[in-house]
Amino acid sequence: MATDSFAQTLTAKQPRLLAAFKHIIAQNHLAHAYLFAGMEGAGQPELAHWIAQRLFCLHVTDDGEPDGTCEECVRIANGSHPDIVTVAPEGQRIHVDQVRYLKAEFSKSAVEGNRKLFIISDAEKMTASAANSLLKFIEEPSGNVTALLLTTNKQLMLPTIISRTQVIEFPPLNAQALQQTFEQAGIAPNQAQMARSLTSSVTQAQALLEDDWLPQASQALWRWFERAVKGDSRSFVAVQVNLVGLAKDADHQLVMLDLIAALFQDLLQLHFQVATTALTFGQYQQELTALTTRLSDDQLIAATELALTAKRQLASNISFQNVLEGLTLKLWPIFQTNA
Repeated sequence: MATDSFAQTLTAKQPRLLAAFKHIIAQNHLAHAYLFAGMEGAGQPELAHWIAQRLFCLHVTDDGEPDGTCEECVRIANGSHPDIVTVAPEGQRIHVDQVRYLKAEFSKSAVEGNRKLFIISDAEKMTASAANSLLKFIEEPSGNVTALLLTTNKQLMLPTIISRTQVIEFPPLNAQALQQTFEQAGIAPNQAQMARSLTSSVTQAQALLEDDWLPQASQALWRWFERAVKGDSRSFVAVQVNLVGLAKDADHQLVMLDLIAALFQDLLQLHFQVATTALTFGQYQQELTALTTRLSDDQLIAATELALTAKRQLASNISFQNVLEGLTLKLWPIFQTNA
């Protein structure tokens, strides 16, 4: 990442956390161990590297920012600073040998200054033995050492680790920040717009786009929707012919139902003219807007409630096909006066 982009990214994603750590470091109140917890893409790595630059920067600006251009900042951005040690999973796990290496580094003096910083990515992937091996340092820190543990799943962390670190919760991103995160990961804008209503994880969003699944699902869903709101019997047939075939496993079935709920919520938002920049099916905004002109408040609210309850029906062991066919049949009478 470019040396000047950590602050830019954090300003977009987590401005309050950035301001908080500016103050903490300026007051020399940095703790010895933090757990940065939040969804993937929420800014944990960026804040960790911003802290590193802020601590080591040779020319901190008047407003408390690392200059991003000095030798220290450049080496941190390039991952080549000798007093910043990073650990990440090897394969699916962080193993005890990696933590032993980290502890050995803890015991050494800083190479160039009097401070050392350690960043552990995907900390929830530490094996139990690795996590237990790390506890001693966290319990009994020595020297001017700071550890930053980053996680996207705090529930998988050992309670003993959580209790011995200062936990910083990263709030979910707003729609604009999440859109930017997805686009920076190479996801096309219209696909990012849809994916952000389904997940806040770049990895999960990319998985939904594998083999063009999400675009195909949204197109098939739109064809079903157009017919359903007209009371067209072909929408019932489309359930088995088009939708069921695209959602063959439980995960994709849940996503499909989330998309249906999002589509009706888009319709409701346009009807009441609120938050139209956060539409899931933005590519169909013109068609959806035209549809709202012939629908009443009661029709839209009733239809949206049906769409929102479909997911609960699937959880009650009703088959995916039966859930969608039942939804289709219930939608027809709601819209029949406008067929």
